[in-house]
Amino acid sequence: MKSRKIEAVVAFLLTSHILPVAAMDSYVGAVYEHNVTYPADRRTVVTRSQALNVMLKNLAVFAGQADIAASRNAQIIVFPEYGLYGLGWTRQTMFPYLEYIPDPAARMWNPCNRSKPFDSEVQTELSCLAKTHSLYLVANMGATLPCPPGDTSCPDDHRYQYNTNVVYAPNGDFIARYFKYNLNKEEFSYFDKPAVVNYTKFTTPFGTFATFCSNDILHEEPTVTLIKKMNITNIVFPSAWREQLPLMSAIEFHSAFAEGMLINLLAANLHIRTMGYYGSGLYWPTGVSINASYCYNDDVGSGGFLVVDKLTPFTIPSGRPIQSQHKKQHDLINRKLNSDIEMFSDEVNTNISRQISINGDLYTSVLITEDAGRTTVCQRTLCCTVMYEGGFSAYLYAFGAFDGLHTADDTYYLQACAFIKCANNSAESCGQPTKHAESYIDKMTMQGNFSAPYQYPEVLTIIDEEPSLVTEIWYFMAGSIIIDAGLSGETITVGIMARDYNKDPR
Repeated sequence: MKSRKIEAVVAFLLTSHILPVAAMDSYVGAVYEHNVTYPADRRTVVTRSQALNVMLKNLAVFAGQADIAASRNAQIIVFPEYGLYGLGWTRQTMFPYLEYIPDPAARMWNPCNRSKPFDSEVQTELSCLAKTHSLYLVANMGATLPCPPGDTSCPDDHRYQYNTNVVYAPNGDFIARYFKYNLNKEEFSYFDKPAVVNYTKFTTPFGTFATFCSNDILHEEPTVTLIKKMNITNIVFPSAWREQLPLMSAIEFHSAFAEGMLINLLAANLHIRTMGYYGSGLYWPTGVSINASYCYNDDVGSGGFLVVDKLTPFTIPSGRPIQSQHKKQHDLINRKLNSDIEMFSDEVNTNISRQISINGDLYTSVLITEDAGRTTVCQRTLCCTVMYEGGFSAYLYAFGAFDGLHTADDTYYLQACAFIKCANNSAESCGQPTKHAESYIDKMTMQGNFSAPYQYPEVLTIIDEEPSLVTEIWYFMAGSIIIDAGLSGETITVGIMARDYNKDPR
């Protein structure tokens, strides 16, 4: 089992904009990566009683983990998306697992104290878990709502089915409901997309939180609006995230998103090793002594895992300029960039560029075959440059640029610079997932002329034969990553993913 707390990691220039919340100096968060129990046959309709039997088995596990989390002083716990019944349904077979979930903004309701005249067994159990352990509880379940009279968009079965996050207060009150807005391709066969975005937030003594799930993190709504326009910097994130190396592993991208957006991200994933679902954690912006606690375990026979740690609530005032003391750090990093460019100016990699597929996107790339050098690759308007020293000559790496529409498993506009380990020493293997590396980085500076304003820096290595987040100092400034003191472990990926949400298809 890989469970790590990352210490003394990244110096992030924009931490000058972070202000602690006055109410509480810190809070203890928990996420549980759940080895979900689900029926082997998800194509046959079952009774409500049979569906409840499956969900109550998973709820029993939730109860045990909530008890452990509370014993470790957790104040909020997050369970994963699809944690009550698993994935892979049809619209009809999903229905017995759903409950009518009322709008908590319309009327206060405590399911643990008062049941409703409709199927609400799951909501009652979740409410009682929160109340019993006196913590905020975030879970994901399925909702069904009847179509209102005159609804011309009503499905043929006269109901809507929504992938739903629910939130309960420490006294069991039902305080927030979120209908997932960005469904993946499979989900459209059993869930409906809400007609409008619902921006779901709730207030605690230790800060204001928002919630969305899984695929939402890749899109503008509701994510960017909640974070950048509503200034919410604590996100609870139930997720069903499949491993997608080299650039979209759960721990890799979720930690990068927390860095780039300057938020606390409490990300709970499923644990289904045979299907590639694993990797959960608590991630928060750098500039403090630690910035991630996470678990990663793809071992045969591995199970669920609880991550508990302390986080600091904060706010980011909009439009605040970099203060003078941080401008010095900004200037220092600029001087470092210029110094690296001068140092490597005579060591330009002249390898011929080629197209390689990375996470379904065709990158313009060059192969890295020397221990030190400098190379630039361009695609459309994006040019990426890397200057590096380390042990690379015995192992094949590639450095690439992508500027275009990602269409492999979703559709959105992406710019990216990526330095990746090839799966073996053949050029054809570059871009394929790998968890094996024996090379190292002493120094590296990577930069790109990104036009996309939202940038997510990734650094992933192998430690103890498993992908791991980095434990030494590296710097991220808009458009640049600087590694000046080496990295622990063997390098899999160094990259910057950048998004311009205005260029996404509408």
